[in-house]
Amino acid sequence: MAIEKEDLHSLEDFMGEVELTELHTHIGFGISPTMLWEIAHDQGILLPTKNYWDFVEMVTIHETKTYEEYLKLYDWTEKIQSSPESLFLGVQNMISGAYRKNNITKIELRFNPILRNRDREKDLDHLIVFSLQGMERAMLKYPVKAGMILMMDRRFTHDQNEAIIKKAIKYKSRGVIGIDLAGPIERTENARNFRPRDISDLVAEARKHGLGVTIHTGEATNVEEMWEVIDELKPDRIGHGIVSVQDPKLLKYLAKQKIVLETCPISNINTRLVKDFKELKQIYQTFKDNDVLFTINTDGPEMQLITLRKVFTRLYLEEVLTAEDLLNANEVAKHASFIKHV
Repeated sequence: MAIEKEDLHSLEDFMGEVELTELHTHIGFGISPTMLWEIAHDQGILLPTKNYWDFVEMVTIHETKTYEEYLKLYDWTEKIQSSPESLFLGVQNMISGAYRKNNITKIELRFNPILRNRDREKDLDHLIVFSLQGMERAMLKYPVKAGMILMMDRRFTHDQNEAIIKKAIKYKSRGVIGIDLAGPIERTENARNFRPRDISDLVAEARKHGLGVTIHTGEATNVEEMWEVIDELKPDRIGHGIVSVQDPKLLKYLAKQKIVLETCPISNINTRLVKDFKELKQIYQTFKDNDVLFTINTDGPEMQLITLRKVFTRLYLEEVLTAEDLLNANEVAKHASFIKHV
């Protein structure tokens, strides 16, 4: 379908008819500041400000930040979400809002339960079960298929990451569909020394039990780490993966193995990992030229102050991708989703 660039209304009408799929969105950045504010006060959490508007500035990105600065925004959102009840409410509203605002009918959410247990004060099973109950409640209300991905962290010990994998396996019949790895790369000694092979046994165990595998790499980490992730962890999908454009051999391998990239374009601009839409266009053109499969995601809509539909619209208006490219990316997401394993 041909759409003139200046005809934004037609583009929105066109996209409004499309059922979208989002594979890469974090609960930590997907719950609205309003709800976070309410939850914080209901729990009696002492916030660094008593002014709501200052709080909104604190948990959303209004100007570009470095990658490590960006990840620090999670510190408060994760703390506020550190109760079973807050996860139930947050997940339910996140999925419901995704459908109402974006016509998202298939969505995967991800979070790290240990980062929400308040230094072992909260039980991991309660945190996970309540999040899954919130997901189930949302699916009762709206025609949405949803699944949960549990995340390991680069800062964690092997035992901590193993605990997350055990919980993912335990609850795979309830809606946990996959595992992930994320976290800062410079903040702690563990993070700085982390190597993908450190968790290869854990990933293999998750895969043996039928869980999907996606790994954050090639965002703020280099091509060498992407290769190690692929060699050691053999992921089905990769979170971000934009540095792969620097290595023609890696691009060919991604295409041959049909490893899907979960790209988050607005997030990458906000974290200064991509300079502007011109560079973004070059990245996607490289993917297309090499037949690399990619999807479009928000990373976290509330923190990014955007919706998935607006991401699609922005990429079209900035001439980064065509309408056909966007439709293709959405189809890739539908077929690459781990929800089919449920």
